Amino acid sequence: MAHWRLWFLVLFLACCGMIGFAMYHQIYNWVMPCLMCVYQRLAVIVFGLLSLLAVFWKPGSRRGVMVLGTLLSLATLGGAASAIWNLRLQYGPADPNLACASSLPFPIDLNDPDWPHWLVALIRPVGSCSSVDFTLFGITMPALVLVTMLVLLGLTYALCARRNRELKRKFWV
Repeated sequence: MAHWRLWFLVLFLACCGMIGFAMYHQIYNWVMPCLMCVYQRLAVIVFGLLSLLAVFWKPGSRRGVMVLGTLLSLATLGGAASAIWNLRLQYGPADPNLACASSLPFPIDLNDPDWPHWLVALIRPVGSCSSVDFTLFGITMPALVLVTMLVLLGLTYALCARRNRELKRKFWV
């Protein structure tokens, strides 16, 4: 039974590592996030917080597993969609109708002095989505995020399916 909590703790820590990796490169290497990068970060943060919720709350019903699995899946699919769009802007043909720059509207007013400085630094879009500022082993950051989101989606499905089998077995015993 501890596998559920342990796996979601690992997923939470992986999300913390991903955000830490992004912040390290933003602060020390001046790799500034674009609007799509911010959306990818928000998807990772939401997935991490939901994983932390799963560490402390192990659903006792199949409906609870379905709700948690759906929320986790939506977070990964949102991150994957923004990563795909970012890759489209980086590697697709130049299209003047497509735009992703720091001048685009962001749904949160980050000039409000009530926002903590560290949070503003984490989610302020500054860079351009069409430029490739960072590669790791020849792979750009959106491609890494896309692969990671697909892996997180697969792990979410596997963990929720396993929990549903446990609940089904417990129901019949």
